[in-house]
Amino acid sequence: MQTKTPLTPEQVGHRIKERRNDLGISMPELGRRVGVNKSTIQRYETDGVDPKRTMIINGLAEALLTTPEWLIGLSEEKEYSSKTLCQMDIEKHITDYLNELTTTVQGEPRQQLLTTFLGQIVDLYSVFCVHFARAMEEADRIAADEGLKQSLKRYAIESGDITEKAYRKEMETPIEDMKRFLDGLYHLYDQGRDKVKMGDLLNISVEARERLNK
Repeated sequence: MQTKTPLTPEQVGHRIKERRNDLGISMPELGRRVGVNKSTIQRYETDGVDPKRTMIINGLAEALLTTPEWLIGLSEEKEYSSKTLCQMDIEKHITDYLNELTTTVQGEPRQQLLTTFLGQIVDLYSVFCVHFARAMEEADRIAADEGLKQSLKRYAIESGDITEKAYRKEMETPIEDMKRFLDGLYHLYDQGRDKVKMGDLLNISVEARERLNK
């Protein structure tokens, strides 16, 4: 739900305090996250923050695990969606990767090659995630199956043993796909019979996706 106008500075201050209390963090801790001292946080909460001061608002929102829109009253959605949290986390990894790549690897062709490799790993990991979700669904089903629990008790078998087998069975193939890909990187420039062709390497993720969709 969207409101028409931003909150007053004092109301923004109230939201800062509300969110800080929701998270159970102290003023000094919030100050540490933002890069200011306790007295500044106290001033923010008491005197308020002008919603137009976007740099301060954005920093506070990040430290308080909420959105700038909620802090200034343009949204009533206080919590991040799980997608937003995941996006923030993965964007940091991507930024670190790009910084490392562009400062250490010389030449655009080599940088592009490494980016292609990363893309393939991401594709394989996305397939891995689907298998992981299936494994967790099966683990939950086993945990909730009272009839199965009673049957296992008669044979002195722990449900954890069944869960372990179900997990390993589901995850074996995607793990092997990633191992094959990484091993292929190792042998990419071999001169002998262990040499891996680029096309074969890139096909691993395609085959994994096709196998998943069967």
